[in-house]
Amino acid sequence: MPFVVMITGIPGVGKSTITRLALRKTRAKFKLVNFGDLMFEEALKAGLVKHRDEMRKLNPNVQKGLQMKAARRIVEMSKTEPILLDTHATIRTPVGYLLGFPKEVIEVINPNFIVIIEAAPSEILGRRLRDLKRDRDVETEEQIQRHQDLNRAAAVSYAMHSNALIKIIENHEDKGLEEAVHELVEVLDLAVGEYD
Repeated sequence: MPFVVMITGIPGVGKSTITRLALRKTRAKFKLVNFGDLMFEEALKAGLVKHRDEMRKLNPNVQKGLQMKAARRIVEMSKTEPILLDTHATIRTPVGYLLGFPKEVIEVINPNFIVIIEAAPSEILGRRLRDLKRDRDVETEEQIQRHQDLNRAAAVSYAMHSNALIKIIENHEDKGLEEAVHELVEVLDLAVGEYD
């Protein structure tokens, strides 16, 4: 039976670090798939963008078409191995927030779990300021908190259309990265035996 875990969190929350460390410790052998990378590959093929950070500025209908193509690819992959889908629940665009997964897309992917990584807005802001590799929009702590709140609401919507369970993992500077990694490993280990 296909096993897909979606892991989400706004930029700067520490999602990539937690994911990388958890994949080393889980007993299940997951294929890590970045939803944005799949969409970017499709957008490049269509000649729509040259750089990944241009994706969020595309027309929302164009983005939805790219999402559906990526979703179909994920379903095919999940038939042979469990998938850890690194993604964003919502995307901030110049005109508002776009759901990362419209109803039709989440129904195609049909994840087992939706994991949300969260942190305090001040921690996220600090991490973003230290990460010079990405071209990110500047947001206030209030805007960061709003984005996290929208992610929770989006996850509930996604769960309604997929029967996924929602897990929230907090990644605070004083909590310890190890605990956050352990919580994700517990979720990932549930895939053991599904592909035997």
